[in-house]
Amino acid sequence: MTQSENSKKLEDKIVRLETRIKHLTNELCVAKDEYTTSTKDYFGLLSSLEEKVFERTKELKETQLILEAKGRELEIMLDSSPGMIFYKDKAQRYIRVNKKFIQIAGIPMDEVLGKTHAELFPDNKGQVLDDDSEVIQKGKPVLQKTGILATAQGRKSLIVDKFPYKNIDGKVIGVIGFAMDLTELEKAEKEKKELQERITRAEKMEAIGLLAGGFAHDSNNVLGGISGYIQMALMNMSEDDPNLRYLKSSLEASNRMAELVQDLLTLARRGVSSTEVVNLNDVVSSYLQSSVHQKLKLHHPGVKIENNIEPDLLNIAGKSVHLDKTIMNLVTNAAEALPNGGTVTLSTNNQYVDKPINGYDLSIHEGEFVVLRVADNGTGIAPEDLNRIFEPFYTKKVMGRSGSGLGMAVVYGTVKDHQGYIDVHSIEGVGTTFELYFPITREAISAKQTTVPMAAYTGSGQNILVVDDVQEQREIASGILTHLGYSVATVASGEEAVEHLTNNSVDLMVLDMIMDPGIDGLDTYKKIIKLRPRQEAIITSGFSETERVKECQRLGAGQFIQKPYTFERIGVAVKNAINKEHVN
Repeated sequence: MTQSENSKKLEDKIVRLETRIKHLTNELCVAKDEYTTSTKDYFGLLSSLEEKVFERTKELKETQLILEAKGRELEIMLDSSPGMIFYKDKAQRYIRVNKKFIQIAGIPMDEVLGKTHAELFPDNKGQVLDDDSEVIQKGKPVLQKTGILATAQGRKSLIVDKFPYKNIDGKVIGVIGFAMDLTELEKAEKEKKELQERITRAEKMEAIGLLAGGFAHDSNNVLGGISGYIQMALMNMSEDDPNLRYLKSSLEASNRMAELVQDLLTLARRGVSSTEVVNLNDVVSSYLQSSVHQKLKLHHPGVKIENNIEPDLLNIAGKSVHLDKTIMNLVTNAAEALPNGGTVTLSTNNQYVDKPINGYDLSIHEGEFVVLRVADNGTGIAPEDLNRIFEPFYTKKVMGRSGSGLGMAVVYGTVKDHQGYIDVHSIEGVGTTFELYFPITREAISAKQTTVPMAAYTGSGQNILVVDDVQEQREIASGILTHLGYSVATVASGEEAVEHLTNNSVDLMVLDMIMDPGIDGLDTYKKIIKLRPRQEAIITSGFSETERVKECQRLGAGQFIQKPYTFERIGVAVKNAINKEHVN
């Protein structure tokens, strides 16, 4: 082959190689472009996936936080519930309970979970929280079921609602229960009922007292006239007069009637007109030595009377005569509850009440008291009678054989007059105990007064004005004071008294507290001291000392005396007032 041919072939090869290189270069560029594009797409996809993963993770964390918050809220709601909440599985094992359940059951949480009710409370088998088979089998709730749960802290009264616990498919997988502890509510309801009963008794006794007080006031006026006229007749009668014994018997009958009226005033809580320092042991001893007590023992030979008095008993403020009658009534009542014999125990003691005690009609407040206790082992008092034992004339005994029918009413009135409290415990067939609480006083007992001779309280012509709306009372007061040596004028009303003193002066007024119609004693005295600022007066009434009487005394009036009048009572009061005027 020629050289030129060889050269041409070489050139052709070079051209083909160049062309091939161009094609390869072009393909490489295309491949490079495709790779670059693919790489960009991959990293874009990867970046997109990473963003989605981040967002999803964030959503999951937020969802988890929400779920945790909801779980805490549910836990707070369960544990904040005032009632017991519990979940049980189909085998009736506790799988979840709230804090109230644990508190009432008195069992730690870790000991409750996984156990059945019978395992936790073997003594409560078949009780209100135990058997849930009815709810599980029927798939229906059981509502308002009541019962008792016996725990280490005591018996609890529960009301329970139970519901079927279902899964998402509606299949019953257990029980959800809600229980309320009614123990405190029932206790409160019982206390409320007892309080209402005590209030009702107190209101009833108050109404009876008002009626008795009105009757006693009017009776005192009548009795005052009877006894006063008899006393004046006796003073003018010789010892050999054949009618003397009739008048003395009439006066004795009048005095017995006055005692009955005093009982009514005690019932009306208007009987203790003034108080003195008394030791209850002295009153008990005096009663046990009295003829009344000896007579009681004769009538009840099978009854043994025991006494257990505290030697260092503190004093109280009161009236021995009323306290003596209270003891007599309680002991008599106890003896009559022992028809076949038995024991009556009379005791006293000092007692400090540091927590209120539910008494018969009122709570006994904190304080220092002397307690009088009369207990018997007799027939007891039926519950339906216990609420009425202090009502006057309410008795199971034959009226007329055992007193006036006012005995227990007098006990009630006396205790209230002494600012005291009553508590009563009685069981039929076992016996009854009465406890009377009297507030103590730190004052000492004063010396006893003796009878004052008439010469010590006669007058010497001083002018006395008697102000009373009842004619008989004016006549009695006038007759006694005239006999004692005073010059007496009388008027029938407060208005007449003001008119009389506008034009006349008197050494002393005997001023009735209750006058009707017109102004009463207090308003009368207010008007009179405007006319005569230093006017002396003593106050009288058929009732005992009231707040209006005390206001009169704060304004300057002297002693208060209770009707009916006796020579000594009104004579001493008038003499003291006259002497006070002369001293001033």
